[in-house]
Amino acid sequence: MMEVSPIYSFSSVAEFARIHKAGTENEFLQDARLIDEINAQGFKFDAWLITRIRQTTKRSEYLLLVQPGSHGEGKMPSQGAGGKVRVAFADGTFSAYWDVARIENPVALLGSSSSPLGKLPAYKVTVPTAQYHEVLDKPIFASTGSSPSSTAASPTHLSPEASSSPTKNSLDSSAVNRPGPDRDFHDHKSTLYPAPGLSLELNPIDVIKVNFHLFASESTKDSEIGALESLYGRHQNATDRQLDAFSYFVTLKNPAFVVNVYEQLPHMKKALDRPGWHNTSLGKRFQMLNAQQKEAYLHGFEHLPCGICILPGGPGAGKTHFNLFTIAMAQSEPMARLGKRQNDSAKVLFIVDMNSPVDDVANRMVRLYQDLGMKKSIIRMKGWGSEVRRSDKLNQAEDAAAGEIVNVDFTNQFLATVKEMTTGNPPTATCKAPSLDEAAWKRYEEYQDTQYESIKKYMDEELFGKEESLVVPLRFRNLVYSLYRDTLADADFIATTPVAAANHFKGMFKPDLVFFDESPHARELCNLIAIANFNPIVWIFCGDHRQTVPYVGSAGSGSENPYARQMQVSMMERAARAGVIRHELLINHRAYGNLHRLASGLWYDGRMVSGTAQTTNRPLVHVRNYLSRTIGSKPCGVPRLVVHLKGSVGEKVEGTSCWNPSHTAWVMARVKELLADQHFRKPDRMEPGTILIISPYKSAFHHYKKELKKLPQWAQKRVEARTVDVSQGHEAEFVFLDLSKDRSTDFLDDPNRLCVALTRARLGEVVMMSGNMIYSDHFNNRSKHLRRMYAACIDRSTPATSENGNENGLLAGNGHVVWLYAENAESEGWSTPLSEDRPTMAYDDLDEIDQSALLHRTATEALAAQQKRNEAFYRRSTTRKINQEAYNWLMGMEADDVQEKNSVQGEECVQEEDGVQGKEGVEENNVVQGQGIDQKQECIVEKETEGDERSSDRKGCVGVKDHGQEKNCVKEMECTEKEGPAVEVEMGSETSIEGLALLACYIGRLGSSLAD
Repeated sequence: MMEVSPIYSFSSVAEFARIHKAGTENEFLQDARLIDEINAQGFKFDAWLITRIRQTTKRSEYLLLVQPGSHGEGKMPSQGAGGKVRVAFADGTFSAYWDVARIENPVALLGSSSSPLGKLPAYKVTVPTAQYHEVLDKPIFASTGSSPSSTAASPTHLSPEASSSPTKNSLDSSAVNRPGPDRDFHDHKSTLYPAPGLSLELNPIDVIKVNFHLFASESTKDSEIGALESLYGRHQNATDRQLDAFSYFVTLKNPAFVVNVYEQLPHMKKALDRPGWHNTSLGKRFQMLNAQQKEAYLHGFEHLPCGICILPGGPGAGKTHFNLFTIAMAQSEPMARLGKRQNDSAKVLFIVDMNSPVDDVANRMVRLYQDLGMKKSIIRMKGWGSEVRRSDKLNQAEDAAAGEIVNVDFTNQFLATVKEMTTGNPPTATCKAPSLDEAAWKRYEEYQDTQYESIKKYMDEELFGKEESLVVPLRFRNLVYSLYRDTLADADFIATTPVAAANHFKGMFKPDLVFFDESPHARELCNLIAIANFNPIVWIFCGDHRQTVPYVGSAGSGSENPYARQMQVSMMERAARAGVIRHELLINHRAYGNLHRLASGLWYDGRMVSGTAQTTNRPLVHVRNYLSRTIGSKPCGVPRLVVHLKGSVGEKVEGTSCWNPSHTAWVMARVKELLADQHFRKPDRMEPGTILIISPYKSAFHHYKKELKKLPQWAQKRVEARTVDVSQGHEAEFVFLDLSKDRSTDFLDDPNRLCVALTRARLGEVVMMSGNMIYSDHFNNRSKHLRRMYAACIDRSTPATSENGNENGLLAGNGHVVWLYAENAESEGWSTPLSEDRPTMAYDDLDEIDQSALLHRTATEALAAQQKRNEAFYRRSTTRKINQEAYNWLMGMEADDVQEKNSVQGEECVQEEDGVQGKEGVEENNVVQGQGIDQKQECIVEKETEGDERSSDRKGCVGVKDHGQEKNCVKEMECTEKEGPAVEVEMGSETSIEGLALLACYIGRLGSSLAD
């Protein structure tokens, strides 16, 4: 079928609708054919049956961890997609097919995402009692709290690759034995917790082979086609305003109206003119915005055509940081509105077309609300989940008899949450955004004796006293539906996926601002979900069309979808070509040493500039010197090398992918050198540097992952491997890009992939390129972008050309092209192994600027943390007199006093005695350090936040002086997700449960956390 050339300027809405509807239908037809091909191949995966997580009279549910291996996760059910699984036996026979659903890995949910166990795909397997098989008799971790392998004399291991050597990775469950559910929600008495000190490890002996049967998901297609038909076609039911916005979205000209956000949210601008506002938390954050961010904030939300704002942002430009600040400003004061919610602030819907960023942005918003002292209701929701659909089917008979059907059934999620919360082990308060189920439970607990008394009565008297029934009475389902509807209606901020936003969502939550982040990653019909389902003040589409294009599985050579190339064009790219984008964020805060300059000239017409300090940075100088030594002590200005290896064995083809053993050996040798280097650290904080290895090919990615697993545990935490397609949003101090192939291809020459790959590094970058590639016909005649990148890294005076042909946009000398000798991986001792002991970081190279910046940042963040604790102290006091006196003492300082405190480079540590409530008075003491920051005594916890912006959460210690004797600082719970063991909770609360002992608390969430 002949492929149609993409259209960048549509003449009519009808043309747009015809092309995109046909393209979307073809896309999903090809998806269905691909799934049939995968099912026919019968791939088998190594898996571990971990434990039984639920048992009823009619079915049992099990936790299964699966190793993707060389097949990859594309051959396994994804989140939100249905599927079946069966066990393959050695004699060639199989068990029956059982329902399987992808879930969030419980190990990762427990905060152990760095553990190899936490990175394995996790599935919930549902086995009807009638289909029970003896293979299910021996899970690794028995539900009674004992492990079948716990009596083994030798330790067990996790072996991700059957061909690789086992690597020990244990997961301890050291929590005490606590009561919890083992049956369904009708039985609270049985337990699912392990015995104290039980250690769970995975052993190759325990491996079972499983085979999946995939189903084609219709939810995405239905959501996208449904959005189009809502705006154009026989099912059209949108408002005139939405139809006008749709028309402008398509044609990008002749808007029917314009919107000025500042007219409906005037405080977003007026607050800046108030005396003293710039000394507030929001004011200080505004001052920290760069010039382009300030310009976009002050003028980017006025005169918006049909209420559509298009805001591109380059790599490291702080797009998410800017969006969250804008949201906080919009919600900082109530907005004028009619009806019952006159005093409500603006409601925000934040849509991301990927599951992981939904959690990230929601958690960052929670931390921002806490830092600003804003009490807002926030929900993260990645989908309704298969539990809803299953519950719908189970209750169809009763619905038909009753003649009344609720829009969506929430009962399964709610009852699972009831079980989780009523076992005596509710999740401790953290900075993690609650799911919809958790938010609904919180609301129910608050109003169970008033507004939701009927639900409480129903559960107490009727529900839990009966034997399990798959049919839940309609009356109870309606009550639970009302609870969830109220929870959504009262939310201030919801982060979700487009499919979840399209399904039953629009009638429950009515946002005033809709953000669609990374919109170029989503197809145009997916972008339309925001317009078709919501009618806010403004739709804000963010992202970077130069780095990413919409994912279209049917694209590529041999595609049977004639509109595949059209579907890879984003609305933001069309808007850029039409010249209707007024503001862009192109100040790069990621790259040091002019690393940004190459991408700026190639794809940003030289307009992306550096936002990092121009002063000499010692970590940058150290990386430059390291690269200089690597190439024979030649000066290295821009810290980027394009490396050709002499004696390379060349690429090795594996299926449709490839890798280069010589590249892998050379890169791993350099990785070990950097990891062992005491002076390799971050440019802006006192932490060891990180490394990112990326390749366009999955085979190379898997070989790097295999090599990284041989490193000590401390080293594995500092280096990771990714494919280019999943590298956007990630960064590291040093990046290795392995092109792997001996010849260039259209795939390698893709400008979007190259833009992503060449903008991840902060301090240094190495591009591994075969020496044969530059002599290939494809490279010299068809590889436009690779050839220009290569020319720009040759140190010569002749300028290379930029994307638009402007020779001034891209200068040569953006790196060094060098020929080096390949490592001989076959020779013994070719690479020195790393010590099991973590190297001590050397900070003796700190210059005056580094020291000053460290002290200033520490003092500033210490004062901010102290203000938060002061406010918390006021809230905890119950006696009004004590409240007022303490508040006056803590918060009533004059501006001069604030300035005086800011001049003190140290941290105030106030210690508060437990049980202060109800006393006549409180004696307090401020411990202020001198001019220096004593690293041994400062009680600051620093956490790096992933994404475009780097930030740190620091908490000081709080204490009270009791009769002149200072007590030890009470550990406060971190406001960040931290790898490793759980952190103790503030003021002597129960410590959070560690290890798989917490599995029972997540029983109900395993199904409801599925993403559509």
